[in-house]
Amino acid sequence: MPVHAPHRPVVRWLVTGCALIACMVAIGGITRLTGSGLSITEWKPIMGALPPMNEGEWLEAFEKYKRIPEYTLRNQLMDLDGFKAIFFWEYLHRNWGRLMGLVFIVPFAIFLRQGRLKGWLLRRTLVILTGGGLVGALGWFMVMSGLADNPDVSHFRLAIHLCAAFAVFLLVLWTVLDLQVGRRAWRVDGSAAARWSRLLLVLVVLQVVYGAFTAGLDAGRIYTTWPLMNGAFMPENVHAFGDLVKDLTDHRDGVQFVHRNVAWLVAVGCIALAILLRADPRVRRIGPWLMAAVLLQFVLGVATLLTAVQIALGVLHQLGALLLLGVLLRLIHATGRVVPPEAADEVPHVRPHAVGHRGQ
Repeated sequence: MPVHAPHRPVVRWLVTGCALIACMVAIGGITRLTGSGLSITEWKPIMGALPPMNEGEWLEAFEKYKRIPEYTLRNQLMDLDGFKAIFFWEYLHRNWGRLMGLVFIVPFAIFLRQGRLKGWLLRRTLVILTGGGLVGALGWFMVMSGLADNPDVSHFRLAIHLCAAFAVFLLVLWTVLDLQVGRRAWRVDGSAAARWSRLLLVLVVLQVVYGAFTAGLDAGRIYTTWPLMNGAFMPENVHAFGDLVKDLTDHRDGVQFVHRNVAWLVAVGCIALAILLRADPRVRRIGPWLMAAVLLQFVLGVATLLTAVQIALGVLHQLGALLLLGVLLRLIHATGRVVPPEAADEVPHVRPHAVGHRGQ
């Protein structure tokens, strides 16, 4: 189904938003892996857009950093130049978020005035804007957990922040698909592909959560062997706490054990689903993409583990998760029930001055 002309600028806007979110995920990964996330200890949405402008301001920012546990317990030998290095990535991370805010809000206001956003599309874009703001708030909620008593942020809060960012990305992508191929509902169309794709999504989301746990606990830097964990399927340290829930959610050994083994389930599930799709002509073409995405992600995961989380590989592995979720979402969208158009949701009438032609 071709995109209606009034919606083409909206699609380009949303696709740009997807690209910016993907870049944000990459920058966030680098920020985490370089230990930069706690270098800015205050949240100033407007004034924080400016970096320290002179030596005095740099020293003031450094003094604030010296008061938090990350410095007092881990980085006592850091000098001002070292602080500037970690400051850069957190500063870029926060300002990329500000850039995204402008990229989403300004065109939204323009398109709203032009009449391009009505009905379901208006409601959807409002949810996207709200979700983006929530992701930013959750980012500060995460940072706060590392400023008082612990030298690290909470891995639970990290998982919430990452999953929220992924959710906004997927909502934007779903909206693009709605505009390009027609609206679909989450409800299944009755096919086997529809049922299995949704079950697989739950498994992939679980793996994303455990990926965040692994990052937050630095669990990827232990047991850097594969396929076994230092020669064992389940080392004794996996159940060191003696509490199943705590061992598998709050302990580095247990978290890595779950993450690396759920990866097998995700890989097998995606490959099996890709094979199943061959029998369905509507979604047959998505199968090879799904298989390629999961194999790439699996290889990146193993390589990241074997290198004790080399930064470039760690970031690519995080982006691989986003790619896999995007392909899976395309399949879920294609197997959802068609949503009938509503009178208020028809193609919008664009004001003549908005397109530069009289009488259009």
